[in-house]
Amino acid sequence: MKTSTKILMLFMALGLCCAMIIGWQRYKVETANTKVESIMEYGALVRIAQSEGVPVEKVMKEFKDRGVTTLSVFDTTIDKLKESGQLSVFSGSELMRANALGTLNAQWQAVVKDKNFNPSALYLAKGTSDSALADVEEDLKLRLGAQRVKEINAGGKVLCVYGDIYNNYRALPLNVQTSINEIPLGILSEDLKAIKDNGFMVAVRPEDYTLPYCSTSASAKEQVEAFFKRLDKSGANISMFLGSGDGVLGNTKEMPLVAQELMKRHITVGMMESVIQLQFIPLEGLTDLAKAVDYQVARTYFIDRVEQKRMKVFEAFRRWAISDRERNIRANYIQAFHRPRDGQTLLQTNLNYVSDVNNSVKLEGFTAGKAGIYEVYHVNKVLLFPIAFAVMAIIFTYLGLLNAWLEKKKCLLTILFGALTSAAICIGRFNIPVRQALALATAVVVPALTMYLVVTYWEKHKDEEISLGGLAVRTTGQLILAVCISLLGATMLAAVLTDIRFLLEMDIYRGVKLTFMLPPILAMLLFLQTHSLWDGDDVDKNPYQRIKVILSKPFSLKLLMILGVLGFVAWVFIGRSGHTDGVPVPNIELRLRIFLEQALYARPREKEFLIGHPAFFLAALACVKKWPSVLYGVLIIAATIGQGSLIETFAHMRTPIIMSYIRAFDGLGFGIVIGLIGLIVVYEAYPICAKALGRLEKNE
Repeated sequence: MKTSTKILMLFMALGLCCAMIIGWQRYKVETANTKVESIMEYGALVRIAQSEGVPVEKVMKEFKDRGVTTLSVFDTTIDKLKESGQLSVFSGSELMRANALGTLNAQWQAVVKDKNFNPSALYLAKGTSDSALADVEEDLKLRLGAQRVKEINAGGKVLCVYGDIYNNYRALPLNVQTSINEIPLGILSEDLKAIKDNGFMVAVRPEDYTLPYCSTSASAKEQVEAFFKRLDKSGANISMFLGSGDGVLGNTKEMPLVAQELMKRHITVGMMESVIQLQFIPLEGLTDLAKAVDYQVARTYFIDRVEQKRMKVFEAFRRWAISDRERNIRANYIQAFHRPRDGQTLLQTNLNYVSDVNNSVKLEGFTAGKAGIYEVYHVNKVLLFPIAFAVMAIIFTYLGLLNAWLEKKKCLLTILFGALTSAAICIGRFNIPVRQALALATAVVVPALTMYLVVTYWEKHKDEEISLGGLAVRTTGQLILAVCISLLGATMLAAVLTDIRFLLEMDIYRGVKLTFMLPPILAMLLFLQTHSLWDGDDVDKNPYQRIKVILSKPFSLKLLMILGVLGFVAWVFIGRSGHTDGVPVPNIELRLRIFLEQALYARPREKEFLIGHPAFFLAALACVKKWPSVLYGVLIIAATIGQGSLIETFAHMRTPIIMSYIRAFDGLGFGIVIGLIGLIVVYEAYPICAKALGRLEKNE
């Protein structure tokens, strides 16, 4: 072994050791986070109670008994309070018309007769709620200014809101405007008290009303202080801050104040996972707030309302435990079904649904309570330096196999680029992009090198006589070894991305589609160094020259059909990768996924046990039987896909690292079984097929 190769292997070994240390630290952080918070909307429970004609308190107790720990509350509006009857609301012009018809009670008659009566004003009085009017008065004075809100004594308290009540007060997206009736007021004290009295924690979902509605609005600081003052006054146990609308409360210069108040009260910030299960629903200022509260953040899962309408209850409830287990979700935001299902009442439908959800979560080993949060983990940069050198060693080892000049300089280049990369990691603005680039390089190059090592061994022993049984045993061992080598690369990939920001998916791995596209290409480049795909190709030429030769060959119908099939396969393969809408998944595959999710701790990936690992066995057979190089090369490409998929699994930082290892070994187990079956079938069938094809060609 050359000295330069030994040095590069030393770099890789040191990097791997550091990666294992980081992996162990991550494992401890993840396993300490086991509490899951079960959240429902308070308003949904109220509506269910109304539909059933039973007291809200009884409904709340039923849901609490089934494991719901927390109820969420939103800002109210005048329109909502009017609709619910908690406030009595009239415009001045409405009161004038009603007075003319003689339909007003004594209180409203007194309002109309008041010397300061204004037909353009809005008038509010107590409805069914004892405290809503006081809350609304406080909030309106904050949003519009105290001079715009006056009290009238008309045999009972009446608020008069002056100004043009129907004109625009705050611009919303797409130039939609809102009136006084629609502007978000605060969270009602009455709602907070009801939730507290019934033994629930509270998840608050305020909008960002620190942005002024008009020139007379209270300052952003006063708005924030008033919000937290009301929470404190209620005595409610506020567990989570989820936000609502377009931005988080205080998404202005008052963000530090909001963060300070949240941390003082030990309120966790919830980040709602996106519907495509990648990162989170964007709220302006959310990532800044997460950083400001020192990452006291819980990943939160919900099912989109539109999607839930189309789902069966079983399809909905099975998602929750999977999300908690596989994506480190620690707050389950369960939205109620709005229509009864399966011949049950609306209440019973939702009670059974929630019960199934929470029981399935408990069976996964989680406990109910306030959402668990990660220990704030920032990897020691010193541990990243050897990994940077290791990745550079991997890159230049590969490039050295393609180019003689790079082969001679690979050690020097590794040291040079390793040093530059390590320096970049220490620079704040470069830290994350450089680590993402290192992760991508690892995911792309390691599968190709793994298959190169395997193919090199095959080529050395291809002329040896071997039985079907011997080939099966040998190839099984080689696949296990290949998976272990890929796992070493995967460990380094996971380590370089280990950080609280990646664990929370505030930052993510970039280049998912490249991760699936490039490894087969890189593996094929190495294959072309020693194999000719077409008769007459010069194997002594470098792969780039030979690719040029291949591309210059005339097209035949046969070649066109082959390329068409390969193109379709590639389209399906790439289209199904990543988190964007692409090629739909067949129903039979969805059923298979459900079965595997229920049967196994970690569902293996189809790219591994249905494509990559079986192709590995067939590629070994192709080498021994000296099948056409085109077929041999295609099988190597397919086998490389399996190794690439295995490594890419570890780029999903939201998934516990131990689960990624288990998923890889589950895929290996299933892949070996399917691969052995495929090997036996093809071994017996290939001679028959080849003979039939030979006869067909003779007849032609």
